[in-house]
Amino acid sequence: MMAHFVLGTAALVLCLVLSSQVAAEEQQAPLVLVMGEDSYPYQFVDENGDAKGVLVDLWREWSSQTQVPVVFVARHWHDSLKQLAQGDADIHIGLGITKERAQNFDFAAPIAHVSTYLYMRNTLKGKKSFSDLQPYRIGIVAGSSHESILNQQVNGLSYRYYNSRADLLRGVVAGEVDVFAGMEGYLKDNAVSRAVLEEFPLDNRLLIKKTALVPAVSKGRLNLITEINRGFERLSHLSRAEIDKRWLGFSHDANTLVIATTTGIQPFVDTGGDGEPHGLYIDIWKLWSKKTGIEVEFRPAAMEDGLDELRFHRADIHVGYPESDTMKSNLTRAWRTYQVKSRLFSYGRPLGSLDELKGKRVGTVPTAPYLDKLQQALPDSELKLYTDVTKMIEAAQQGHIAAFVASSAWTQHYLLRADSWTDFHQYRKLAFTTDIYALTRNEDKGLAQRIAAGFRLISTAELAAIENKWILDRDDRSVQSLMNPLIITSSQRRYLDSLGTLRVGYLSAWAPMEYQGQGGEFMGINSEISHWVAEQLGLKLEGVAFERWSSLLEALKLGEVDIVGSVAHTPERERELAFTSPYWPSPWGLVTNLSQVTVFNLSQMSGKRLAIVEGYHLIANLMNKALGIELVIVPNSRAGVDAVAQGKADAFIEKVINMAMVLKESDYKTLKMSVLADFSQQQSHFAMHPKHSELVPLWDQAIGQLTPERQEAIYQHWVKDEAPGWKAMLNYRSAFYLLALLSFVLIVYLVWRGRRARLTTAREMAHELTRAGQFDALTGLPNRSLLDDRLHQSMLLHRREMQPFAVLFISFDNMREINQTYGHQIGDSVLAKGASRLKSAVRKSDTLARFGGNEFVMLLNRSKDLDTVCQVADGIVGGFSAPFAINGLDVALSVSIGVAMFPNDGDTVVELLKTADKLMSRAAKQGGRCYHSA
Repeated sequence: MMAHFVLGTAALVLCLVLSSQVAAEEQQAPLVLVMGEDSYPYQFVDENGDAKGVLVDLWREWSSQTQVPVVFVARHWHDSLKQLAQGDADIHIGLGITKERAQNFDFAAPIAHVSTYLYMRNTLKGKKSFSDLQPYRIGIVAGSSHESILNQQVNGLSYRYYNSRADLLRGVVAGEVDVFAGMEGYLKDNAVSRAVLEEFPLDNRLLIKKTALVPAVSKGRLNLITEINRGFERLSHLSRAEIDKRWLGFSHDANTLVIATTTGIQPFVDTGGDGEPHGLYIDIWKLWSKKTGIEVEFRPAAMEDGLDELRFHRADIHVGYPESDTMKSNLTRAWRTYQVKSRLFSYGRPLGSLDELKGKRVGTVPTAPYLDKLQQALPDSELKLYTDVTKMIEAAQQGHIAAFVASSAWTQHYLLRADSWTDFHQYRKLAFTTDIYALTRNEDKGLAQRIAAGFRLISTAELAAIENKWILDRDDRSVQSLMNPLIITSSQRRYLDSLGTLRVGYLSAWAPMEYQGQGGEFMGINSEISHWVAEQLGLKLEGVAFERWSSLLEALKLGEVDIVGSVAHTPERERELAFTSPYWPSPWGLVTNLSQVTVFNLSQMSGKRLAIVEGYHLIANLMNKALGIELVIVPNSRAGVDAVAQGKADAFIEKVINMAMVLKESDYKTLKMSVLADFSQQQSHFAMHPKHSELVPLWDQAIGQLTPERQEAIYQHWVKDEAPGWKAMLNYRSAFYLLALLSFVLIVYLVWRGRRARLTTAREMAHELTRAGQFDALTGLPNRSLLDDRLHQSMLLHRREMQPFAVLFISFDNMREINQTYGHQIGDSVLAKGASRLKSAVRKSDTLARFGGNEFVMLLNRSKDLDTVCQVADGIVGGFSAPFAINGLDVALSVSIGVAMFPNDGDTVVELLKTADKLMSRAAKQGGRCYHSA
């Protein structure tokens, strides 16, 4: 019995050992993980055939934590799903859940999130919803979740399918689609990235969905689901954050902080035309960076994604979030950066009382922390939630809601840009204040302290200056109410006392900004502001009058005067002078004859004579922009207006407020004035001799105490007393801030002494402006605006077809001599006839445009080769060998041409134009002929 027992025990032990070995061998068998091969940066195969990406690294970390080996198998996206469904793989490493997939697979918990978008070509600006895209085919990867998600939200979309993301992007670059679906961070190849982003800017996209990426297994393998979830629960937050940083391209520089930046809430923060974030919040953080010396990097994100950027360590700070007791993000409030004021807006007519909203629907946004207070204020109204202001404005216009509550500054900014300002009315008796906080992660205690310390370095006056720049309505400003008394240290006091009497230079006849009184005293707006600042700082001032602006600036540079007001801050002047912060709006306008088409943009002045005061900084600006404008230099404002009245100039450019004074004081019945859109946001600065650079921050500190009320009082004083005509033209309370801050065209018509220009209908005006904005008035040719569009289209066409095309830069070199010899009337005729002769040399498929002044650009599509183009250019030069007969005169034109070829001389519009321009200049130096790079 004993022998049998021992033997049985040994056999049992042996069996257990063998069983353990078999089990170990089974455990060592790797799990087969199938993945997409080109969903960069989440799951893809690199150039060496290795599996890479966010999800791949997460699974490798999972394998390390669980000691379970894994092997990755990469497939086209559709094939990866098929392989899992057929049982040829154990797990799909990560995908989005759809109804179709839920029928075949079971899913683990999310391991990552990704925002997917519809990226639109830049020619489709203004598309705000999926339904707007029904006329366009949407590029999409076959088998992706995008189609299912889109079809759930809107019917009628059409698609063009691609086997892989690489094929999709190749089709995008080739111009096969104008819209495509893709994840954030979809670009891997730098060349593809540049080509796609040039045509599909990131600020021109629609969010499809914020998608959870989840591992998937075949139906019924629930034990494997449990194993997956347990393994990922072991992954540390730090390891996840490191993987995110590795693949999502965030800053690795310890001295650079990444700020998650919500977009689409102007004027607080949005992405500008240059692709960079702009707005009040951005300027505040840039100032913080300047104060602390810590670099900041802004990472734009949709409003829904901003907090996740912080939570998942893709950013260090949130730019500003509406935290409150009812709106809690559970993140650390590092600093209250701003306060936003929200008000009630009604459509069509103003509200007399809140009782008018009883039984009606009122819109608001779900992130508003004042929802409970709003409900208390409107107990008998139904609150309807919308994602943003634009949706509420549309709902009000369509009659779905009677009113809405939203950020007043945001709403007004949108209404002004949409030309709907007059349709909506604020009910100012109902207002809410929302605190905006910079947020950090709870564990980043040191960062929160550093943020607070940096903001403590910023003065209220500096914040007020930023606020004044962006916030239109002074009632919406929150910083002004926090203004502190001017504090001057003992050392600063000693410096100010050492200055003695400072000499302020001014123009003797530039009312109402500055002028010399009958007793020789310094008067005007600049006088009052200067003496007000001097009073705050305890300074003594002495006015020194000058007749010419150029003489005044020269005296400042030489130190003959110490301070000058109403100076534009330019890089050139900054080398010689010290500048204060802006203190006064200085929009520019044009005086023209009543018979002329009203000019709103300087591009409409191409080929015309523009009078401008000697020494103005715009002289270099106008010359550098090559607008084709002939400048007529005048000594002062009166001379400029006289030049127009006497026919010596077609227009005169001057500061609006000063030009209005000149028009009022004299009998200019045949003239009118318009505000220039190009320079409606210009600001004036005080300029000082560099020896007084230490005075600049103190002067700024005093200027910061100049409240809107004080500014208005100063304005009313000098305009009311000295220029009633100007006051009648613009109501200060509404127009003063508009002229200073608005980013849209503000059009003002003046009628002097009973004469009024006939107004066209809105439709006729729109047509006239469109025509003026695209075609040159003298030659009838496309202007630079339309040329840019034609060049852009040619670039797309020829890049897609991989064909060359040519850009010819053409100059009539002797136009200045012709104007000086025969006069502008003959010169205009010669220019028009020369343009007509150029036009005869181009095909219907080509484009000839007036670039500016005496310069033209010819676009030759589908050019076979450089030799063929040069034959055309030589023919043009030869065609001008014969002079023009005009009024019995034989007038000859000298022609120079520069030729640039795509893609050899440049693969962008800017590069081609620069090359052709440079080659044209070489041709001109050699006596007028064709010049090319070959």
